[in-house]
Amino acid sequence: MKPLAVFLGAVTAAGCASSRVPGGFDDEVDAAATDAGDPADDAAGADGARPDASTPDAPAATGAATLLLSEVVLAPNEQELIEIVNYGPAAVDLSTYYLSDAREYWRLPAGVPTVDTADFIVRFPAGATIPPRGVVTVAIDTAAAFTTALGTAPTYSIASGTMVVVTSGGVATLTNAGEPIVLFQWDGQGDRVLDVDLVLAGVPSAANLLVDKSGVALDGPDAGAATSAYATDARTIAPQAAAPPSGRSTKRIALESAAVEVATGGNGALGHDETTEATGTTWDTTFTAPTPGAVPAALTP
Repeated sequence: MKPLAVFLGAVTAAGCASSRVPGGFDDEVDAAATDAGDPADDAAGADGARPDASTPDAPAATGAATLLLSEVVLAPNEQELIEIVNYGPAAVDLSTYYLSDAREYWRLPAGVPTVDTADFIVRFPAGATIPPRGVVTVAIDTAAAFTTALGTAPTYSIASGTMVVVTSGGVATLTNAGEPIVLFQWDGQGDRVLDVDLVLAGVPSAANLLVDKSGVALDGPDAGAATSAYATDARTIAPQAAAPPSGRSTKRIALESAAVEVATGGNGALGHDETTEATGTTWDTTFTAPTPGAVPAALTP
């Protein structure tokens, strides 16, 4: 269960990346392979123009198109993890990527939002990368506690300070019953974040469900850019039928495709609407022991 202790702060530290896949939308893999996660290119193309000149401050896709959430452990605290897989053929710079279980993560461009008790928004440190067809494992608890519990070290740890804590409503933990888990990208200047992937892990309470950001316009730090509103989120994504029990994880079993997620008009990479993924198809329903650091077999070419 989430504790009520309170701390706020930001830390910076270096981390290391471990190893992860192609498939899904082939055009995404090809696009990301030519521009895989260079933060400078996230803000502008080779000619200095915005990636989408018709939409001011449009978030870039770049390497985000080949990154997916791949495994989540909700309990016990020392085993809690969020794992990300890079199924593309090129490494991705993670320094502009964030993880959150806070429903209003998308308000970050307007200033650090207030989050609920034990919720968090964290960013990967400068220099962080994810290798081609590799994974990175983020422990919520300390690296030492995680290693003792699961017999392998995480790539990063929130409690140990190897993720940059943007905000936290106390000691970061995941809710046992269920949480929205969000991977997103932000260049620190634009007025919108880019949804990279999200899952309603377990069965979140009504207070933990996603907030509709459709049409909301925020004023980001880039004072010289015109303000653009978020595109419409269909929000058809469903919670899982059950939460993984303590000591078990929920795992991605299939890549995204046009059959399981709307690929245009959304707030995700290349226009995907990440709030429409049919996670009953792409995530498991029979929960097994965690496999931190392992590339999911179903995502391996």
